[in-house]
Amino acid sequence: MSSTGLWKINCYLTDKDGNILDPYQPNAISYLYVTPLNNIDQKQVRLPSGKIFDIDKFVVVIKGYISLFIEENRISEPIPFTTYKIFYLHAPKGTNLSFRVSDFKCCIDGLCTKNNLLNIKIKIILSTLVNSEAQVDLVIPVIKKHTGNVNEFNLKKECVNVTRIFHQCLFRNEINITYTEEVIKGEVYHYNALSNGSKKYSNKDELTEYGNRGILDPQTVSFFTLSINGILQPRVNYDLEEGLLTLKTEDAPPENALITISFFTFKDKNNMILPAEIYHYNTIGDGIKKEFNDEDELEYYGNKGILDPEQVSFVNLYINGVLQPPVNYVVEKGLLTLLTSDTPRSGVPITLEFITIKGVTGQILKGRTYIYNAFAHEKNTYTNADELIIYGNRGILDPNNVSYYNLFINAVIQPYVNYSVQEGLLTLNTGDLPLKGSPISLQFITVSSLR
Repeated sequence: MSSTGLWKINCYLTDKDGNILDPYQPNAISYLYVTPLNNIDQKQVRLPSGKIFDIDKFVVVIKGYISLFIEENRISEPIPFTTYKIFYLHAPKGTNLSFRVSDFKCCIDGLCTKNNLLNIKIKIILSTLVNSEAQVDLVIPVIKKHTGNVNEFNLKKECVNVTRIFHQCLFRNEINITYTEEVIKGEVYHYNALSNGSKKYSNKDELTEYGNRGILDPQTVSFFTLSINGILQPRVNYDLEEGLLTLKTEDAPPENALITISFFTFKDKNNMILPAEIYHYNTIGDGIKKEFNDEDELEYYGNKGILDPEQVSFVNLYINGVLQPPVNYVVEKGLLTLLTSDTPRSGVPITLEFITIKGVTGQILKGRTYIYNAFAHEKNTYTNADELIIYGNRGILDPNNVSYYNLFINAVIQPYVNYSVQEGLLTLNTGDLPLKGSPISLQFITVSSLR
């Protein structure tokens, strides 16, 4: 989620399933009368008329749910809230108490991040009008006209059953909720193979020094991607099934081109796989433009245009296969704007990747990305001091506080056996060091469930 997206979070009263409720409708908020039966705490008050009467002490428990939204998309599980109120009311024997919401406000009182985890402070302000009331018979006079003489009238009395309010009071509750997001850990597996001039690849083609699980069943993961020589492939270019990759392009990859299938799996606390959707907007640079819209999309690969970034979990941009730092571009619905001083060369592929991960109840799980960027040097270790601060200054994040991470060297995603990450430290485990000056990008993705 972008920093601007954080400030678009709103909260609403909902039911236990996350459906928005009108707080002023009956039973939208629960009021449970819990005053002890032996309650004898009383006070006396004097009315402006001079009449004195007793008021009793009451205790009520107030319960409900709120949920967090970005626009119309719910991004959290329903969050329960409970509070109570002690109040005094004149309630003669035979009366009942009725509660009505007179004012309800739910707002985000503060947003901050610590250790890459989002903390949200939520404030609920609730004003309630409570009445002591009973059904009583009210005798009222009714004028009825005689049928004979239009000038003759009879005065009669009729009995009407009405609700009588004996006493009322208004009380206010302020409820503060502090939420610390729960990071959903992602499992990532990279299948790697080298092109042999074929359009089909199976488990036996895997480079087992980087992994030996073969081509996973796509039904058992949240989503997957395919890269050939570091270039992300449109979904129409291939078919994938357990144990088999079939390329549908006219030409096979060049001999020894690196083929990488990345499998990403997210699970809830009950070990259920969370579904995800992935969409790639593809276009081509013309050497002039820095703005691209829906009309620039290569419709052979897709026709959804540039999606609304607030309606997905997170967005990645690749130019000529190189993952771009978020400071290099802005994405709005229907528009991609590059902020770089240089313009992509003519013919260069540009791919916007939209990833949407959903919770078990269908809400979109919001994600945040951060990319540590450095240039390769003659050592196998990189620290915060090596970061190119024109792209960011948060250093190498703690991997325990993110969902997963990816390392790209010269735009090629690296197998996990090639490196290790600690807070503030990246260590390359390969025998050969990257060429000096090669771009190194360590991407951190944090997907959270708001509960």
